[in-house]
Amino acid sequence: MRVVRDFNRYCDINNPVVALGNFDGIHIGHQALIKKTVDTAKKIDGTAVLFTFYPHPIKVVEKRREPFIIQTFKEKVKIAESLGIETVVCARFTKSFANMHPEDFTKDILIDKLRVKSVCVGHDYTFGKDGRGGIKTLREYANRYGFELSVIPPVKIDGIIVSSSRIREFLRVGNVKYANKFLGRPYKISGVVKKGDGRGASLGFPTANIYPKNEIILKNGVYAAYVYVDSKKYKAAVNVGNNPTFKGVDKHIEVFIMEFNENIYSKKIEIEFVDFIREEKRFRKVDELIARIDKDIKIINNVL
Repeated sequence: MRVVRDFNRYCDINNPVVALGNFDGIHIGHQALIKKTVDTAKKIDGTAVLFTFYPHPIKVVEKRREPFIIQTFKEKVKIAESLGIETVVCARFTKSFANMHPEDFTKDILIDKLRVKSVCVGHDYTFGKDGRGGIKTLREYANRYGFELSVIPPVKIDGIIVSSSRIREFLRVGNVKYANKFLGRPYKISGVVKKGDGRGASLGFPTANIYPKNEIILKNGVYAAYVYVDSKKYKAAVNVGNNPTFKGVDKHIEVFIMEFNENIYSKKIEIEFVDFIREEKRFRKVDELIARIDKDIKIINNVL
């Protein structure tokens, strides 16, 4: 996999077939677009290219915190590669980039820098300053500059158009099952295990604590999940929240890995969320918390 971050000059990519978009989550709609890109590249003996951005455009355009990101850039690249993408071009999304006229973007980047043969976009794709460019505009430029354009129609599940924003909504309310359905795979979070206060072990349920790089937008509560440690898969009970029983403050993720007893401090683990079990709550007595955790584990075992 080739990753291009500097495209101030010609990128030297053989017959580029380029998928344009932010592609956060690479959900099943994105996957349809990428499939078209890969298939087209094969037909013309070209290179399947994913053109994306960093940071998220909302951070620059709306001047607010970067929104909840479904996956890290590295995770995006990994998934794209598994789907047949050969090169990822990542544009640094700055104010000047955001203010480009749609035709300047087409001429300066797609034509002069990438020399595209074909472009693939989703049905609602917009580009250029204030999103002034749309599908109609891009068709005009495709005719003017001589590249092929493919527009992928919306993908729907249960009558709902699949989108990254919709998946974020599902995750915010704990609807992991639907998020997974729209993603076409389980939602995952990875992170390095850090030393906690040891309270889990004192309760009889030692946990691995992680504080992911991206904001944790998942609804606070207990989840059924699988955890990957050194590529091995284990059942797990996962708590997302701040431990209200013990007056915690920082939102983080605690993982109780079933049938596991190893020291994994400083190791990177990957959590694959399967289902939401219950909301996080404050217990008046520690014994009540222990009894509830024991019940949660039995439920999770049945779910998994």
